[in-house]
Amino acid sequence: MKIPLTKDYNFGSSRILTCRIPDHKNWISVILKQIKNRREKFRYSHKINGRWENKYLSVNEVPSIRLPMRLARDLVKRKWNISAVVLFEPVKNFHNQLPPFWFNIMEKGEKTGIHSHAKLANFSAVVYIQCDQDSGDLFFTQDSEEDFSIKPEMGKMVIFPSSLKHGVQLNKSFQKRISLAFNLFPFPLPNEEW
Repeated sequence: MKIPLTKDYNFGSSRILTCRIPDHKNWISVILKQIKNRREKFRYSHKINGRWENKYLSVNEVPSIRLPMRLARDLVKRKWNISAVVLFEPVKNFHNQLPPFWFNIMEKGEKTGIHSHAKLANFSAVVYIQCDQDSGDLFFTQDSEEDFSIKPEMGKMVIFPSSLKHGVQLNKSFQKRISLAFNLFPFPLPNEEW
């Protein structure tokens, strides 16, 4: 796979990396069809403000998710010299047995509150599948730092430390904002119970 051009940001002591998925227009076309054709198979983990925050499909339902996940793993190794593991299936004994990647679909007027993905993961990533100019920036927050925002663009991937607190501003557009999110895990995987 061709490694795309990247842009690096420093936010306090954290590093954030962005890039565009190679051939992102074709990839987006494929992933949107896979999501649409398998809507009835979505699984959910939790509701926030009346909206299912995360929507899950198995990797067999959306095989095209492998491309950005592997790319994120490769970029973390190349740019930061850190080996990471990509997981496509739920981990045995993990509390909810949901896949380690999910879709976030936000209608107009919806947002995502501040949170982190720190449980066992070392990096997290988001890829924008469908977004409009006013569909809500991804923002990062830390004590003693002014918030740092990244504007969503179709095909853009953002990689950041899983412990970094982040959220999504209000979707003011009339279009659904669709993103893929996932975690990368330390290599080798710890032997402890998940």
